[in-house]
Amino acid sequence: MNESTSFGPSFGLEILVPVTLLLLVPLALAFARSTSTAARFVLVALWLRYIAGAYHLWMFRPLVAGLSGNAVLSIATTAIGLLFIVRFANLAVRWLLPVYLLMAMLLASAVLNDDPTGAVNAIVKYLYYVVIAIAVYQAHRRDPEGRFVGWLMVAFLPLAVFQWLSVILHLPKGSELEDGLVWIGGYNHEAAFSVALVAGFVVGCFARAAHPLPRLVFLLAMLVGIQLAGYRTAIFAMGPLALATLWVGITTSVRRDQRPFMAGVGAALAVILVGVAVVFYGSKFADIATFAAHPGALIKPPSDFTWADKQVMSARAYIWSSYLYAWKEGGPVQHVFGFGPESWAGLFKVYPHNTLVSTVYELGLLGVLGMLLLWGTMLWAAITAKGERLMLISAHASFLLLNMATMPFWQVEGLGLYGFLCGYTIYRKSQSERRPRPDDYPARRAFAIASARDVARESPA
Repeated sequence: MNESTSFGPSFGLEILVPVTLLLLVPLALAFARSTSTAARFVLVALWLRYIAGAYHLWMFRPLVAGLSGNAVLSIATTAIGLLFIVRFANLAVRWLLPVYLLMAMLLASAVLNDDPTGAVNAIVKYLYYVVIAIAVYQAHRRDPEGRFVGWLMVAFLPLAVFQWLSVILHLPKGSELEDGLVWIGGYNHEAAFSVALVAGFVVGCFARAAHPLPRLVFLLAMLVGIQLAGYRTAIFAMGPLALATLWVGITTSVRRDQRPFMAGVGAALAVILVGVAVVFYGSKFADIATFAAHPGALIKPPSDFTWADKQVMSARAYIWSSYLYAWKEGGPVQHVFGFGPESWAGLFKVYPHNTLVSTVYELGLLGVLGMLLLWGTMLWAAITAKGERLMLISAHASFLLLNMATMPFWQVEGLGLYGFLCGYTIYRKSQSERRPRPDDYPARRAFAIASARDVARESPA
């Protein structure tokens, strides 16, 4: 990432290597307990990504053909997934068509801006997302009860372990607001680290087949971790899913005849928690309310920003305005197709901190329409899915909020998060579209068995 803020200090190899070897033990156990090749692939792919983040001093360096270690890992993961994991027929799942449309836009924008190679990195990232999504979908088809999701929680243990080691060994990083310390386990930056923790929380929320106690401990660890990381965007974005998970957990923990009462209790508790959050986080999120009240006042030419304006939302409005006005000054081709994938790198000090702002600069108005089409398609799949509808809708809402002040679509950690969520959503949607067979109904099955017995009795010997 191209950040203007300081990067967090890293653990030395004398700590990284032994801890990594210890973390291989639960990984091996989860690998053995996972019931399908697709589930094992997702487990290892996510685990490797989060382990690599702890080695950022080495993984950010050029390794092969000018590519960093992280880039090589992403390419290898994507290639293995496409060649050996993903079934070719599943690439044609209609819910993924908007992704392919975005890839076509990436290529068109790169060609029109005379930089066709610029699309390669972005297309590989989108393919990574597709591979994770389809692998999760395939794993769920092999395991309808979703037990594999519980074992996926193991992939996020490196984040929790290294974060708590940074607390114990006092290895903090200066916060983005420069008003305190954050604890990100020796990782590169709190944005990617927080997005990875959000991914862990999402996985934990859907690991309903896991044992309740370790699942609860895991969810609390992710929530506390997000708080320790101090990234306001992640804290704010988790609101919808956290509240939905609490409400669903309370409601489904009792007998069916008691659920209406517990639903009311859960709703009241959710309202109380929102009030508590407003009290404790009021000052931290006050500038968000300021921006929301008058958004047009802070989207203006960058030269018009005062020092006070730049302090609002960690200079997010200033960053967005810089990109939007630069895009506005482009020609007709740039207005429609953008300046090309990742064309901002080297021109701006910081990345756009908003997926839609980034998309309009890189891919133009067509790209924004394509991104909205993808989000809308997946949200509609969640709305019309069978089972866990509230959880799915809340998870997608949290992801959309995350995109408003950071860029999970640029970070591989974010693509892994969205890949899991979309794969899970596609499976749930496929269940609502599945036509029941006659033997799916107990009465029809009993009738068929009785009829077969009658035929057998009447048949001549």
